[in-house]
Amino acid sequence: MSELKRTPLYGKHLAAGAKIVPFAGWEMPVSYSGILDEHNTVRENLGIFDVSHMGRFRLTGPHPAEALDYLTTGRASALEDGQFIYTMILNERGGVLDDLLVGRHGGVFLVVVNAANLEPDFAHIDAWCRRLGGADLADESGKVALLALQGTQSRAALKKLTGEDSGFDRLAYYRMAVFEILGEEMVVSRTGYTGELGYEIFVSSRKAPQLWDELVALGAKPCGLGARDTLRLEMGYPLYGHELNQEHTPLEANFSWVVDFDKKDFIGKQALLAQREAGVKVRLRGITASRRDIPREGYRLLRNGKEVATVASGSIAPSLGIGIGTAYLPVELATPGEKLEIELRGRTAEVEVVKLPFYRRGTAKD
Repeated sequence: MSELKRTPLYGKHLAAGAKIVPFAGWEMPVSYSGILDEHNTVRENLGIFDVSHMGRFRLTGPHPAEALDYLTTGRASALEDGQFIYTMILNERGGVLDDLLVGRHGGVFLVVVNAANLEPDFAHIDAWCRRLGGADLADESGKVALLALQGTQSRAALKKLTGEDSGFDRLAYYRMAVFEILGEEMVVSRTGYTGELGYEIFVSSRKAPQLWDELVALGAKPCGLGARDTLRLEMGYPLYGHELNQEHTPLEANFSWVVDFDKKDFIGKQALLAQREAGVKVRLRGITASRRDIPREGYRLLRNGKEVATVASGSIAPSLGIGIGTAYLPVELATPGEKLEIELRGRTAEVEVVKLPFYRRGTAKD
């Protein structure tokens, strides 16, 4: 087994008493004070996450937008300066290789990818940039840390750090700008993975520990991957390797809105057009259960004793007090209100099919 990597904030996690676990090749904090406490803190107040394990690429050259238009389902060429989009990379069959953020900052495109896919994503994008020409890819993951400040009080906390006259409070959803923080210019984007008002801060690895301390001093509670997972699941946000994978398309996952079919071409377009014409055979849906019947990844879903699907993600929903999960269901069983059974270690319990998200009171766009 190769040695696990550590982010520039590893020492801070140990000092705060974090429980460290292996994740996508990294030693990462899964929790500090407990997943439930950290989850509720973000919903009600202010939490901070170290997400420096995620991949961060820069695309430059004379034609980076054109390369991204072909490589992803979105239209990077339409991005305004300071704007991000959520998009996907597909294979020729329309299956999802990864979901990612693409942003434009001056003549440079920032690309944020999942940690588990960093190396294959870089190889895939780099190969196509060389083939298409006009775009150069660089991996800046080791030079730049990424902090996610999430929660209803995130705007107030960052405004104190950037100054009253910085204009920070006018930063719109899925927009980014450069602010001077702690004597360094940092890119701040109004993005996140929790459903609450929040920001992600691109900071040099050297400066990251000081920024972490400043934000904690302003009231941000350190939060780990466990709460990040329950927060995103309540919102119906997909996680690669669970809701998203190479076997399922954006149409099956209810993400047709990230696909710009009006583009001349992109990888996977013909497969998606054919599927749109024929209709999908499975669809991603949520399932809800009682508080004691918690769905977990891999649990079998049954109809009249016959397996019809398996759970993609599952957990307790701390904000709702019930068990929740996701699954790709046959379209004839994907109608909200449909009742199925879930197999729970030798017994079965009833679950109900629902549309996502489970939690609808998030403040992300406020």
